[in-house]
Amino acid sequence: MNRIKGILLALLLIAVSVLSLGCSSNEIDPSTLTKLSFKSTSTYEYLKTLDGQNVTINGYMATSSPVDGSFMFLMNMPYQSCPFCVPNTSQLSNTIEVYPHSGERFSYTTQAIKVTGKLQVAPTKDDFFTDMYGYEFNFKIVDATYTILQSSEMSEELAMWQSISNSDVINEIYSMYDYVNFVCKWNTYYVNNYVDQSGVEHKGFFLYPQDALSYIEKDGAQWNYGYVEGYFDKLIAKIRKVDENAFETLVQNVEKAKALSDKALNELKSENYTSNYQYVEKFDTFDYIYTINKAEELNAEMDKLFLEFSNWLSSWEM
Repeated sequence: MNRIKGILLALLLIAVSVLSLGCSSNEIDPSTLTKLSFKSTSTYEYLKTLDGQNVTINGYMATSSPVDGSFMFLMNMPYQSCPFCVPNTSQLSNTIEVYPHSGERFSYTTQAIKVTGKLQVAPTKDDFFTDMYGYEFNFKIVDATYTILQSSEMSEELAMWQSISNSDVINEIYSMYDYVNFVCKWNTYYVNNYVDQSGVEHKGFFLYPQDALSYIEKDGAQWNYGYVEGYFDKLIAKIRKVDENAFETLVQNVEKAKALSDKALNELKSENYTSNYQYVEKFDTFDYIYTINKAEELNAEMDKLFLEFSNWLSSWEM
């Protein structure tokens, strides 16, 4: 009996030893970690210098992270249902995709977390990884684990950040930028090839000016909310309701977005654009393609303002 007990004990010790080795192989030496911020992840050049290195970052799981735990959308805001994207693209903004070790899964939590893993960066700024939803991103964190953040690890500004996160203001500003982007770049939006209910195939097309105005001016149109009188003022009032002074930088960004959208809408209504009848490879048809006269200027202003907002958003760290 003692001999059997001895064998069982030896087997148990071997099993524990193997299990310990398995766990330790996934652990990262804290001395090798580089602390990332959401703001620093907006700079590809900086991220490229850390490619393949061990990193850590604090954030929240988006509620739309895959239910199977195969990866997560990490954001610096709680209770977000969807990843943020650059307007009219599938490129992630202020959202980081995080992947566990092969064969492992993440359990969902609403609590603030600390993620550690290995940074993987695309070869060039214009190369993109793509996930199963079609989102594009040029970096991700892989072989990752997470722990629940302790209150001592969070910034003193977290309460203020929680207040604006819970107000849904940020989601509304992303919607606002959908509108601003549309009035600045309406000629790049299109309707794809489609088959109607009668089975008739219709060729796709890039929007005409009258299409753009229809999307803006008609009640209930897809991009008409920014066109409605008082829209921007109400948004600013909602920001200041959270705190009268703390978010003035955000208020100024919204004010500049309003001025830009007014400018772009005036260009559209004043017919400051040209057209060219040409072959459109995307839809395999000939059609009129419109060019906005001040497209370069409007696009540059839009991109600058959105980057300003994105940098403001990513500056809030736990």
